[in-house]
Amino acid sequence: MSKPNNFVILGGGISGLSAAWYLSRYAPSTSKIIVLEGSSRFGGWIKSKRIGKHKILFEQGPRTLRPNGIGGSVVLDMVNKLNLIPSLHAVTKGDDAAKNRFIYYPDKIVKLPGTSLLSSMKSVFMNNFLLKSIPSILFEPFIKPARNYHDETIHEFISRRFNKSMSDILISALVHGIYAGDINKLSVRSTFTSLYNLEQNYGSVIKGLLMSNKEDFLSQQDKYLLKMINDENKELLEIIKNVSLYSFKDGIEQLSSAIVNDLKNKDNVQLKTNNQVTKLEFRGNVKIFTNEAVYEADHVISALPSRILYYILPEKNVLPHLDYNPSVSVATINLAYDHPKVLPIKGFGYLIPQSTPHNPYHVLGVVFDSNAMPLQDEPPRTYTKLTMMMGGHYFNSISEKDDFPKNEILLQQSIEILEKHLGIYSTPLYYLVDIQKNCIPQYYVGHYSRLKELHYAIKKHYANQLSVTGASYWGISINDCVLNSARLVLNILANSPNDVVTGLEKVEIQNEHYL
Repeated sequence: MSKPNNFVILGGGISGLSAAWYLSRYAPSTSKIIVLEGSSRFGGWIKSKRIGKHKILFEQGPRTLRPNGIGGSVVLDMVNKLNLIPSLHAVTKGDDAAKNRFIYYPDKIVKLPGTSLLSSMKSVFMNNFLLKSIPSILFEPFIKPARNYHDETIHEFISRRFNKSMSDILISALVHGIYAGDINKLSVRSTFTSLYNLEQNYGSVIKGLLMSNKEDFLSQQDKYLLKMINDENKELLEIIKNVSLYSFKDGIEQLSSAIVNDLKNKDNVQLKTNNQVTKLEFRGNVKIFTNEAVYEADHVISALPSRILYYILPEKNVLPHLDYNPSVSVATINLAYDHPKVLPIKGFGYLIPQSTPHNPYHVLGVVFDSNAMPLQDEPPRTYTKLTMMMGGHYFNSISEKDDFPKNEILLQQSIEILEKHLGIYSTPLYYLVDIQKNCIPQYYVGHYSRLKELHYAIKKHYANQLSVTGASYWGISINDCVLNSARLVLNILANSPNDVVTGLEKVEIQNEHYL
């Protein structure tokens, strides 16, 4: 069996683009790479738009990146190689957006403990639910750990190791900000993997935080990858070490656009939009049928949502669990005010816990964009920008019926909420309302075990013809998606022709814990 030389990548979001980019850099120049995207644009849920005569920048999807961890290093390496450093806009660890985080509970904005000891103590003593968390943190190291790689919901894990109040208020707010999901359904093993790993390896989250270092849970492959990246980016890493968050002058879409432009300059890469895959056939080669044409490949990399992959396979029951996890839809309401001081507080924004009473419009949180990235508009610091997120798991009952609230209703609800929460009575100069349908996969309890079964099924039925990447599997952030596509491609290129690569190899590693 020879190594694959003709690749077709399904899906032109950040995962598919990253897979194509790594193939274009590291595969032999004789390789052929085709990226098939069903819509009219690349980038997936990454959407940065400038609107109005003032060209105000609105982010409808992800808006910032973090430089931490191996995923952060891999993305920074990509940013550097794509010559995006001059466009990089950073928030340092001392900025308000990094220091000040808030939640809305039960009926007011509450500042969470931050980097300042005095400010943190004041926040704790002013809020009873934070005060109640102190004993649970102190006693957590003495709680008997769950062993044998037991999975449970985030709510069950946090309630068991700390207390129910911390789970219902603080952690559920964080889950709304990351997954827009239900803390009572999401798997702790697959979402808060670092906390899960700390208990498994140290018997306690707090002990683990004190005793572990950032490379304890990295595989040998990841350690090698991290060393290679660090050696090649010493100057950049020195500059970025005090950075908490970053984006780009024209928003996060600059990253996906830069990848597309780089790929367009490669002779062995073809980028196809408006090619929706309808069917796959696996014989000698793989045939990929779209609404526009039929393509052939030695190897197909699916960066499609797992449910979509399920529907285009020739036999629906050969690969298990592809359609198990749902995805949630999120309404984003971007608002810009023609005044720099509309907000009564400075910070990144606030999140709303699942346990907050009186949340009739199902608000997940509000980002203070003009604080988080103040220099993306010209002239800077002239406008106040906010983004409100609604729905997520609250929309589950209406997602399948596609009976979402109308845009004008979502806008009016947003204005009403901002009046109530922040005392903002101004009329926005610009606004943009959209519903990102099925944008965030939900890793329900047992996700890791299902990936293990899926991995072995791909090896058995589609050996060296199909592999998978994307947010359906190992993480939903941009850092996760880029990192997992990089791992997949490097595994395909490094392994012998008889080694089967699925994209889910982590399940085979004895010490499978990764940060």
